[in-house]
Formats: sequence, C-alpha cells, structure tokens
Amino acid sequence: MFFWQDYQPQAIIFSVGPISLRWYGLLMVLAILLAIYYALFKSKNKPNLVSEKLDSLFFYLLIFGLIGARLYHVVFFSWEYFSHHLLDIVKIWNGGLAIQGAIFSAILVIYFWSKKHVINFWQISDWLAPALALGQFLGRWGNYFNQELYGLPTKMYLGIPIEYKNRVVGFEQFTHFQPTFFYESFLNLLSFFGLVFLINKKVKTGLVTFLYLANYSLIRFFLEFLRIDPSPRLGSWRLPQVVSVIVLFAAILGIFFVYKRPLPKPNK
Repeated sequence: MFFWQDYQPQAIIFSVGPISLRWYGLLMVLAILLAIYYALFKSKNKPNLVSEKLDSLFFYLLIFGLIGARLYHVVFFSWEYFSHHLLDIVKIWNGGLAIQGAIFSAILVIYFWSKKHVINFWQISDWLAPALALGQFLGRWGNYFNQELYGLPTKMYLGIPIEYKNRVVGFEQFTHFQPTFFYESFLNLLSFFGLVFLINKKVKTGLVTFLYLANYSLIRFFLEFLRIDPSPRLGSWRLPQVVSVIVLFAAILGIFFVYKRPLPKPNK
C-alpha cells in the first residue's frame, strides 16, 4: 500500500489570524527557487550571462510567467466563474495556474529579453528548459495538497483519497483517484535528466528547447485522458490536448530544422 492511500492532505500548513500559509503557495515558491538556483548554477559556464543581466530576466520570467499562467486558466478554463468574481482572479493561492500559459509567456519574455541584450534566443531557451522541467517536477505537488487536477477513479495502490467536497461532479461516490499530479511530476523529472544529458553532449543549439516542448506536450496529451477536471473541448479532446498537439508538431518541425542546419565552421 502506498503511503498516501489513507492520508488526507490539508491545503493549509498553519494560520495566524486571517493569514494562512498554504502548501500550494509554498511549493510554487520552492519550485521557482529550485529552477532559478539550477539555472544560475549552470550559468557559470556561460560567460555572456552576467548576474546583472540575469536579475532582470528572472524578474520578468517570474512576473509574466505567473500572469500568463493565471490568465490562461481564467480565460480558457473558468471564465464563466471569474467573469462574475473579478477580484478572485488574484487569488492564485487557491490554485488555478496553467503551465501552458506560463510556457508561452516565458517564450515571449526570453525573445524580447534576448533581443534587448543581443544574446542568441536559443542559447537562453536551451539553458532554461531543463530548469523549467525541474521546477514543474516540484510544483505539481501543490495540486496534491489542494486536492485538484486528479484523474479517474481507481483501486490501484497509487490511488489518492479525495475529500467529498473536492470531488468532481458526477464522481462523488468514489473515494480514490488517479494521482495525475504524481505521474506528471515523475515524467518531468525524467525529462529534466534527459535534457541535462543532451546538454552535456553539446548538441546543436535549439535542440534542447524543442525536445523539452515535445516531451511536455506528449506528457500532457496522454495524461489528459486520465484527468476529469472540467476543461473546454474540441470534439473528444480537451483543450490542453489540442494545444499539446499543436506545440508537438511545431517542436518536431523545429527539431527537423535544427538537424538540417549546418554546424558552424571552425575558426582558422
């Protein structure tokens, strides 16, 4: 029996008056710090990435990443609710951050930042891609403590108990569900190690970025078949699956062009 089969996680760690420290928020902060720490550690091998420049990059990635993740969730997943509760949009500690929105925002930030500092976009994105996968590995555990984004009912030993009040409508009679957060967390960790391996092999610039996008698109596409949380649909597919397929095809094209691109000629 897995340890969490009979454990009921609590969203709040402790409260002092009206202020509460939540596992979701704490894990988001720790995931961001872990990603930044790893990226900074790897930046030591990149002489054109000085700390003064990186401070601004991480600042914009953090701010616009959160904004993009929140707006993506608000607009595409819960607009019917948030359109009548606009003040709740800022309550990210209650959950509701879409990683696909954060990724799109990060791409835009890296593009404009690299243009401003005259640094190759792909060098920056290749450097940050493993850090993002590592952050996702830890950040997904916030969904566990919030009891959200779980999968279909299951009797498997990996099944997690969900309180009645947190069960998706139509599944109230079930007690244990697929821990899709755990599957995604574990697969992102594997993705991280794979990307690090490629970086150590000094592959062509851009390949690590496209492989990260392809990896996560595949992970998200297949896990969406298990998830039962409400989501817009296009036919029988959920919105994240549609987005994943589009990104996957773009990543495959990117990988093709990276391999077709000739290696730079050695200096004589």
